[in-house]
Amino acid sequence: MKRDQHGFSLVELSMVLVIIGLLFGAVLKAQAMIENAQINADIKKLSEFKMISLLYKDKLSKLPGEDTSKPGRFKTVLSSDASPSEGYFYDIFQAGFSQSLHPMPSIGSAFKATWGGSSGANYGLIAGENQLCITDIDVNLAKSIESQLDEGSRTSGEIEYTLNGSQLCMRL
Repeated sequence: MKRDQHGFSLVELSMVLVIIGLLFGAVLKAQAMIENAQINADIKKLSEFKMISLLYKDKLSKLPGEDTSKPGRFKTVLSSDASPSEGYFYDIFQAGFSQSLHPMPSIGSAFKATWGGSSGANYGLIAGENQLCITDIDVNLAKSIESQLDEGSRTSGEIEYTLNGSQLCMRL
């Protein structure tokens, strides 16, 4: 007498769960690798901007994006500005130091070249310094960048960031 079996055996169900677990682990690993690549790309861009600033000043005897009314200071500009006719990103593009008029970070909404003055959206975090910032950055990503490039304190050193993720800034 032959019985019809319905459903799956315990072995079949456990194999399906193992396969789902392996796929889930691979997806999480891939996400971590993508995030790490984005962080490394933005670290590279920040370092390149620092080098570009030095080369520009050496070649043209002034800072890129210098505020003409306040010599030695960056005029605040975002890399996402639609039609720039001045500022850091415009100057380095016009001088041939950048291939893009609108360089964008992988992990934030825009790069910002600014002077660290009074608090507020139009200034940077590092008081009294020219700096390049990434705006609207995840706090954990900002912490990761800061720990890779600086001494580990979010409020001192070459790189600083806000706890609300509004910006991560690097002294130039």
